[in-house]
Amino acid sequence: MVRMRPCQSHRGKWEMPRLKDRVALITGAGNSIGRAVALAFAREGADLVLHFEEEGQRTAVGDLARDLERMGRRVLSLRADVTNAEGAYGLVETAVTGLGRVDILVNNAGLRPAISFVDTTAEQFDLVMAANVRSAFMVTRMVLPLMFAQNYGRIVSTVSDVAYHGAPGYTLYGAAAGALLGFTRSLVHDIGPRNVTANCVAPGAIDPKAGNPVAQAGVEVLRRALPSQRLGSVDDVTPAYLFLASDDAQHMIGQCISPCGGAVML
Repeated sequence: MVRMRPCQSHRGKWEMPRLKDRVALITGAGNSIGRAVALAFAREGADLVLHFEEEGQRTAVGDLARDLERMGRRVLSLRADVTNAEGAYGLVETAVTGLGRVDILVNNAGLRPAISFVDTTAEQFDLVMAANVRSAFMVTRMVLPLMFAQNYGRIVSTVSDVAYHGAPGYTLYGAAAGALLGFTRSLVHDIGPRNVTANCVAPGAIDPKAGNPVAQAGVEVLRRALPSQRLGSVDDVTPAYLFLASDDAQHMIGQCISPCGGAVML
């Protein structure tokens, strides 16, 4: 049974779930934001392809898949190294073979290390850039021709408010987030007038109690610096993903929404 919800903006009329019959591919579905986005999309009618990066995430992603199936959604999950073409191709092929199409891509895979710059190695730099930027490039490159062919697509990439204001210990992550933001803003020019959009979400620091740890020593400093005087939760950031993945955001092109409690004001 299709769940209907009241639409307050249309004088009490009923509207369909915003992502009904859409297929969403979420990379990095094993982390807290990826899980929350998958659940939010499923509630709005989407079928899901869940990518995860580490073998240690298999059980958690399997539990998530079962939760989504109990909601009536079709779900596939796959571990893959999407920093290379073979892994990205295999992931997208799994989605198309199993669910027929890809309407929404959420580039959420990546590493978010806190490392003092003076302790950073070139190998660590390459690893973070590959995990965050190369992975998004690879999967987007595989998905985009499919979206062009169906003349429909929504691409949403996770960056960070660190891309705008910087933070001690996050030079690598800030560089990767900034690169992905620039990638998105140039990509939309190559997409052109097609019915395919690309945007970013730049979450602020997530409360460690909510499952996405930030460096413990800086938690209180971060909180006090925010106009909201509180760190966010995954439930605070998922509405941005849902909006950008929906038809409500058809005129959002190359934008970045930052649910960050006022850490940065765009």
